[in-house]
Amino acid sequence: MERSYLKTVIMYCVKELQGQRTIYSILHLLNGKKSSQTIQDAHLFQLTPLFRTFGSLSRDVLDQLAQELVSSCWMAPTDEKHFILTSEGQEELGRSLLECPIPSSLNGWLYHSAGDLFWERITLLIQVISHLNNNNVKYLPIQRKRDVHEWLKYFLRTSGFARNEVGVVLNRELCQCLERLSDINPAVLTLRLTGYNRIGLTAVQTSEQLGISHDYYHHQFLGAIHHILASVKENPAEYPLIDKLVSGTGNEVQLTLSAQKTYTLLKQGLNLDVIAKTRNLKKSTIEDHVVEIALNDSGFNITSYVSEKKQKLILQAANSADSLQLKQIRQMVPESDYFEIRLVMAKLGEGQ
Repeated sequence: MERSYLKTVIMYCVKELQGQRTIYSILHLLNGKKSSQTIQDAHLFQLTPLFRTFGSLSRDVLDQLAQELVSSCWMAPTDEKHFILTSEGQEELGRSLLECPIPSSLNGWLYHSAGDLFWERITLLIQVISHLNNNNVKYLPIQRKRDVHEWLKYFLRTSGFARNEVGVVLNRELCQCLERLSDINPAVLTLRLTGYNRIGLTAVQTSEQLGISHDYYHHQFLGAIHHILASVKENPAEYPLIDKLVSGTGNEVQLTLSAQKTYTLLKQGLNLDVIAKTRNLKKSTIEDHVVEIALNDSGFNITSYVSEKKQKLILQAANSADSLQLKQIRQMVPESDYFEIRLVMAKLGEGQ
């Protein structure tokens, strides 16, 4: 099995995880598993850009690729499920990332939900406007979902742009946005677009035309989409039409359903023991939810769970420790428990 770029991504994850998580934590990360552990690991090891960027990766394929990496002497097991990169693997990873860098605009954690819906909306809009401008009403819509069609009808009624202006404005905004995309060829998107007398290519056809692997194309495509979403979020006034396409796509990160329920009870003033009893869950599960909340809500105050003095001690230990292993940090700050350490690392420690 070739899949050299996917192997590069796996090696990159192994390097960042430092042997502290199993190989299957990479599967959960790339699949976008919405568990507290996966979410916390993505932040702790600074792997959020890769979250849910290979949603269809299977356990069998990961096992096979891992075995190939071991056979190539680029990766070595420390036990049955934990791996580290060899010195040869470190060199190979550096070479591979120079040849096929992970797109700098990739941000699976922030945009995994919004990206798909945005693409459905913009591709249907371009197709419809192209046919309207050429007075053609006989064509098969490339998007079949009813909610996307209903959104487009609403958009055309309420956008504030005349129908004959939409195409011009959208083209101008897209060109302006994609000009600032330094490490991705805009053709990863434009070759896919369908319009009057033009049928867009599939993802496989586009990757072959551009001469890049399917896996690398997939990340480049997502990187381009995420670049547009980030640009609009940062400066909506510069992209007024695209901003309307983005609106309601779910840009903001969502808590898992269970964490949302815990957060609702926290806001009502209930403590963790009461919440655990109320929800018939273990206290450790509620603590997982609190860590998830801290990761997602910048305004969430953790001082009621960890004193400011302890926070400073934990951060100092994390900065001086050889790794991000919670056990090692706790040995350096024995008066803190694992929940307190995880909470501080979630709130303050990413990038430390």
